[in-house]
Amino acid sequence: MSRTDPSTDADGPTDSTIDSRRPKRRGWLRRNAFALAAIIVLVPLTLGITFSNEWVNYYSTRPSQPVVVDPGQSTDFAGTGWAIEGTERISSTSPEGREADLPGGSDLVVVTVSVTPRDLDEKGESPFCEVRLEERDRGELARSWGSAEFEPIDYDEPEGVESGCTTDRTAPYKFEAQFVVPSDTTEALALHLEVGDELPKYLSLTL
Repeated sequence: MSRTDPSTDADGPTDSTIDSRRPKRRGWLRRNAFALAAIIVLVPLTLGITFSNEWVNYYSTRPSQPVVVDPGQSTDFAGTGWAIEGTERISSTSPEGREADLPGGSDLVVVTVSVTPRDLDEKGESPFCEVRLEERDRGELARSWGSAEFEPIDYDEPEGVESGCTTDRTAPYKFEAQFVVPSDTTEALALHLEVGDELPKYLSLTL
Protein backbone atom coordinates (compact mmCIF):
# COMPACT_ATOMS: atom_id res chain seq x y z
CA MET A 1 0.00 0.00 0.00
CA SER A 2 1.36 3.41 -0.94
CA ARG A 3 1.56 6.13 1.69
CA THR A 4 -0.27 9.42 0.88
CA ASP A 5 1.03 12.83 1.91
CA PRO A 6 -1.74 14.42 3.96
CA SER A 7 -0.92 17.81 2.52
CA THR A 8 -1.66 16.73 -1.03
CA ASP A 9 -4.34 14.88 -2.90
CA ALA A 10 -4.73 13.64 -6.40
CA ASP A 11 -5.45 17.11 -7.68
CA GLY A 12 -2.22 18.71 -6.33
CA PRO A 13 -1.17 20.70 -3.25
CA THR A 14 -3.78 21.56 -0.70
CA ASP A 15 -4.48 25.03 0.72
CA SER A 16 -2.39 24.24 3.79
CA THR A 17 0.64 23.48 1.59
CA ILE A 18 0.26 26.75 -0.33
CA ASP A 19 -0.05 28.71 2.89
CA SER A 20 3.13 27.14 4.28
CA ARG A 21 5.08 28.07 1.14
CA ARG A 22 4.05 31.72 1.10
CA PRO A 23 6.76 34.14 2.39
CA LYS A 24 5.92 35.65 5.70
CA ARG A 25 6.00 39.23 4.41
CA ARG A 26 4.09 40.80 7.24
CA GLY A 27 6.47 39.45 9.81
CA TRP A 28 9.48 40.71 7.82
CA LEU A 29 7.95 44.16 7.50
CA ARG A 30 7.27 44.31 11.22
CA ARG A 31 10.82 43.29 12.06
CA ASN A 32 12.33 45.86 9.65
CA ALA A 33 9.83 48.68 10.06
CA PHE A 34 12.26 50.86 12.02
CA ALA A 35 15.05 50.44 9.47
CA LEU A 36 12.70 51.21 6.57
CA ALA A 37 11.38 54.31 8.34
CA ALA A 38 14.94 55.48 8.96
CA ILE A 39 15.78 55.05 5.27
CA ILE A 40 12.65 56.97 4.23
CA VAL A 41 13.65 59.86 6.51
CA LEU A 42 17.43 59.86 6.10
CA VAL A 43 17.74 59.53 2.31
CA PRO A 44 15.80 62.73 1.47
CA LEU A 45 17.51 64.50 4.39
CA THR A 46 20.97 63.48 3.15
CA LEU A 47 20.15 64.51 -0.41
CA GLY A 48 18.77 67.81 0.83
CA ILE A 49 21.90 68.58 2.85
CA THR A 50 24.14 67.61 -0.09
CA PHE A 51 22.31 69.80 -2.60
CA SER A 52 22.07 72.62 -0.07
CA ASN A 53 25.84 72.59 0.43
CA GLU A 54 26.38 72.52 -3.33
CA TRP A 55 24.12 75.56 -3.81
CA VAL A 56 25.88 77.42 -1.00
CA ASN A 57 29.27 76.68 -2.57
CA TYR A 58 27.97 77.69 -6.01
CA TYR A 59 26.59 81.03 -4.87
CA SER A 60 29.66 81.78 -2.75
CA THR A 61 31.70 81.89 -5.97
CA ARG A 62 29.14 83.89 -7.98
CA PRO A 63 28.83 87.69 -7.96
CA SER A 64 25.47 87.97 -6.21
CA GLN A 65 25.92 90.72 -3.59
CA PRO A 66 26.47 94.13 -5.25
CA VAL A 67 28.10 96.97 -3.35
CA VAL A 68 26.53 99.96 -5.09
CA VAL A 69 28.65 103.11 -5.47
CA ASP A 70 26.89 106.32 -6.50
CA PRO A 71 28.24 108.56 -9.28
CA GLY A 72 31.23 110.64 -8.20
CA GLN A 73 31.79 108.57 -5.05
CA SER A 74 34.75 106.39 -4.11
CA THR A 75 34.81 103.24 -2.00
CA ASP A 76 37.19 100.87 -0.23
CA PHE A 77 36.95 97.29 -1.44
CA ALA A 78 39.46 94.42 -1.22
CA GLY A 79 41.90 96.67 0.62
CA THR A 80 41.88 99.14 -2.26
CA GLY A 81 40.25 102.46 -3.09
CA TRP A 82 38.15 102.57 -6.28
CA ALA A 83 36.48 105.47 -8.07
CA ILE A 84 35.17 106.30 -11.53
CA GLU A 85 37.29 109.18 -12.77
CA GLY A 86 35.62 109.68 -16.13
CA THR A 87 33.38 108.22 -18.81
CA GLU A 88 33.38 108.83 -22.55
CA ARG A 89 30.95 107.55 -25.16
CA ILE A 90 32.03 107.51 -28.80
CA SER A 91 29.53 106.88 -31.60
CA SER A 92 30.51 104.82 -34.64
CA THR A 93 29.28 107.69 -36.82
CA SER A 94 31.56 110.29 -35.19
CA PRO A 95 34.99 111.14 -36.63
CA GLU A 96 36.66 109.47 -33.63
CA GLY A 97 34.42 106.42 -34.01
CA ARG A 98 35.27 106.06 -37.70
CA GLU A 99 38.95 106.44 -36.88
CA ALA A 100 38.62 103.68 -34.27
CA ASP A 101 36.89 101.51 -36.90
CA LEU A 102 33.87 100.87 -34.70
CA PRO A 103 31.21 98.51 -36.09
CA GLY A 104 28.15 100.23 -37.58
CA GLY A 105 25.34 100.85 -35.13
CA SER A 106 27.64 100.68 -32.10
CA ASP A 107 29.15 103.00 -29.50
CA LEU A 108 32.42 102.71 -27.63
CA VAL A 109 32.04 103.37 -23.90
CA VAL A 110 35.36 104.20 -22.23
CA VAL A 111 35.46 104.15 -18.42
CA THR A 112 38.48 105.49 -16.53
CA VAL A 113 38.93 103.99 -13.06
CA SER A 114 41.15 105.38 -10.32
CA VAL A 115 42.78 102.66 -8.18
CA THR A 116 44.52 103.22 -4.84
CA PRO A 117 46.09 100.00 -3.49
CA ARG A 118 46.39 99.87 0.30
CA ASP A 119 46.46 96.31 1.65
CA LEU A 120 48.78 94.19 -0.49
CA ASP A 121 48.71 90.39 -0.41
CA GLU A 122 51.49 88.11 0.87
CA LYS A 123 53.28 88.49 -2.46
CA GLY A 124 53.21 92.27 -2.19
CA GLU A 125 50.69 92.54 -5.04
CA SER A 126 47.55 94.62 -5.42
CA PRO A 127 44.20 93.03 -6.35
CA PHE A 128 43.40 91.78 -9.83
CA CYS A 129 39.92 92.62 -11.02
CA GLU A 130 37.53 91.75 -13.83
CA VAL A 131 35.05 94.25 -15.22
CA ARG A 132 31.84 94.27 -17.22
CA LEU A 133 29.51 97.04 -18.29
CA GLU A 134 25.90 96.62 -17.20
CA GLU A 135 22.74 98.32 -18.42
CA ARG A 136 19.90 98.63 -15.93
CA ASP A 137 16.18 98.84 -16.55
CA ARG A 138 14.02 99.77 -13.54
CA GLY A 139 16.75 98.58 -11.22
CA GLU A 140 17.13 95.18 -12.91
CA LEU A 141 19.97 93.96 -15.12
CA ALA A 142 18.94 94.34 -18.76
CA ARG A 143 22.17 93.68 -20.69
CA SER A 144 25.89 93.41 -20.03
CA TRP A 145 29.09 93.46 -22.09
CA GLY A 146 32.61 92.24 -21.54
CA SER A 147 35.76 94.24 -22.14
CA ALA A 148 36.53 95.24 -25.72
CA GLU A 149 40.24 94.79 -25.06
CA PHE A 150 40.47 92.09 -27.71
CA GLU A 151 37.87 93.51 -30.10
CA PRO A 152 39.13 94.41 -33.61
CA ILE A 153 38.96 98.16 -33.00
CA ASP A 154 41.68 100.76 -33.32
CA TYR A 155 41.61 102.57 -30.00
CA ASP A 156 44.53 102.99 -27.60
CA GLU A 157 44.63 104.10 -23.99
CA PRO A 158 46.34 107.40 -23.19
CA GLU A 159 49.96 107.16 -22.17
CA GLY A 160 50.42 106.16 -18.54
CA VAL A 161 46.96 104.58 -18.27
CA GLU A 162 46.66 100.81 -17.89
CA SER A 163 44.25 98.67 -19.90
CA GLY A 164 42.98 96.92 -16.76
CA CYS A 165 43.79 96.00 -13.16
CA THR A 166 47.51 95.43 -12.75
CA THR A 167 48.72 93.43 -9.74
CA ASP A 168 52.27 94.78 -9.87
CA ARG A 169 51.11 98.38 -9.42
CA THR A 170 51.30 99.12 -5.69
CA ALA A 171 51.02 102.91 -5.94
CA PRO A 172 47.87 104.74 -7.12
CA TYR A 173 47.19 104.29 -10.84
CA LYS A 174 44.44 104.51 -13.46
CA PHE A 175 43.07 102.05 -15.95
CA GLU A 176 40.64 102.33 -18.84
CA ALA A 177 37.91 99.78 -19.51
CA GLN A 178 36.47 99.80 -23.03
CA PHE A 179 33.13 98.35 -24.13
CA VAL A 180 31.52 98.15 -27.56
CA VAL A 181 27.76 98.42 -27.08
CA PRO A 182 24.73 98.82 -29.38
CA SER A 183 23.96 102.45 -30.15
CA ASP A 184 20.51 102.10 -28.55
CA THR A 185 22.05 101.41 -25.15
CA THR A 186 20.65 103.76 -22.52
CA GLU A 187 22.58 105.91 -20.08
CA ALA A 188 21.56 103.72 -17.11
CA LEU A 189 24.98 102.11 -16.92
CA ALA A 190 27.21 100.74 -14.17
CA LEU A 191 30.68 99.23 -14.09
CA HIS A 192 30.59 95.72 -12.59
CA LEU A 193 33.94 95.10 -10.89
CA GLU A 194 34.91 91.76 -9.33
CA VAL A 195 37.85 90.75 -7.15
CA GLY A 196 37.98 86.97 -6.83
CA ASP A 197 38.71 86.83 -3.09
CA GLU A 198 35.74 89.07 -2.31
CA LEU A 199 33.02 87.02 -4.03
CA PRO A 200 30.05 86.85 -3.75
CA LYS A 201 30.42 90.63 -3.16
CA TYR A 202 31.29 92.88 -6.09
CA LEU A 203 31.30 96.59 -6.89
CA SER A 204 28.58 98.20 -8.97
CA LEU A 205 30.00 101.63 -9.81
CA THR A 206 27.24 103.79 -11.25
CA LEU A 207 28.39 105.85 -14.23
